[in-house]
Amino acid sequence: MIKIKAKVRMLKHQYDFAMDKGKYLAMVGGYGSGKSFADVYRGNELIRWRCSRGEYPVILVTSPTFRLLEDVNIPRFEAFMNKYRVRYTFQKSKHKMIIKSGTLKGEYWFRSAVNYERIVGFDATDAIMDEHDTLRRSEQEAVWIKVMARLRGAKDATLAISTTPEGFKQTHQKFVEEKIGRLIKAKTSDNIFLPPDYIESLYNQFDKLLVQQYVNAEFVNINRLAAYYAFNRELLIDKYKPVTQTILVGVDFNVDPMTATIAEQVFEDGRLMLYVYDEIYLKDSNTYRMVEQILQRHPGKRVICFPDMTGGNRKSSATFTDIVILKKAGFEIRGINNPRVKDRLNTVNNLFDKKGVKIVKTLKYLIRDFEQVGVDEYGELDKKNLELTHCSDNFGYLVFRLYPLMKRNTFTAQNI
Repeated sequence: MIKIKAKVRMLKHQYDFAMDKGKYLAMVGGYGSGKSFADVYRGNELIRWRCSRGEYPVILVTSPTFRLLEDVNIPRFEAFMNKYRVRYTFQKSKHKMIIKSGTLKGEYWFRSAVNYERIVGFDATDAIMDEHDTLRRSEQEAVWIKVMARLRGAKDATLAISTTPEGFKQTHQKFVEEKIGRLIKAKTSDNIFLPPDYIESLYNQFDKLLVQQYVNAEFVNINRLAAYYAFNRELLIDKYKPVTQTILVGVDFNVDPMTATIAEQVFEDGRLMLYVYDEIYLKDSNTYRMVEQILQRHPGKRVICFPDMTGGNRKSSATFTDIVILKKAGFEIRGINNPRVKDRLNTVNNLFDKKGVKIVKTLKYLIRDFEQVGVDEYGELDKKNLELTHCSDNFGYLVFRLYPLMKRNTFTAQNI
């Protein structure tokens, strides 16, 4: 590593990733396994190595978005430099870091992978691609071509990927099927520096399939499966009589159909159980009719809505947006932005997997969605059948906001 006074403490998989000089290298790791820090260690080892041979290293670092570069990648590189007193300057307008510290000289060029057309105008000696498999497959192909075109700064240029495994995407293709280079696997449990309850929190918030992917760093194909693969009919009940004065309502604002799912939470056997006992499915409708249906079916109840938040822009009348109409009816609104589809599906599947919900079997539209909605090769909902997804979408808004995915804390229901 760089000649610094303090010793750099690395995990074995981080050390292997940092020191390997092969042309192609990949590390797939679970959440919290230390992938982003491994990028930093590798970058600085490459600078040390190339400078020792009289070369001038130029290292391209990609991350899926500029937001991730600015929030995660660049701060971690800067933190390393500051901690070990490596002198550098950062040109923010170019997203470029210049190292000038004793015998160490070189550059980092930080680029967004989704804006791959901007990966131009320089020759790199090495490339590090962070969270590569979170990109769509079409984006991966384009980024790979752009990055390879930049690797003209050295005869022994290297390209390394660090990522969580996201199904059988390009990392699996290149390093498992085609075997172009070394593949390092890093389980979350391999990181001995994690807080004691971190791994437990991941087990709590992911179903069994996603534990294999996001904790054990295994390639798992969740694409082209049923979107709600953890659903089974053991979760269905014949009937249910509400016991609280509060109804929880997931709302999807499509005009045809406009749908809602009605549920309540009950503290049962030491945890909050979600009971889903009514659905509203209105053809060629509007939000005023939805409000009428909710009030007629559940009079005198406190109504908490978990809507599609794009309803803050869509109008059911010339004057009021859908969200405003719900508020004027006295309904409480929970939510700011819509979750990513992937996060919404993960949360619902985890609730199914943990058996935290019971659904009345007469809710035919919702159950039909759970059994028939699929995802495409990119993990996005398959919406070819226009009759599907509406009810499960509104259920997903409700569940995601009741049982949010957490990074450090346990997956715990929000008691309304």
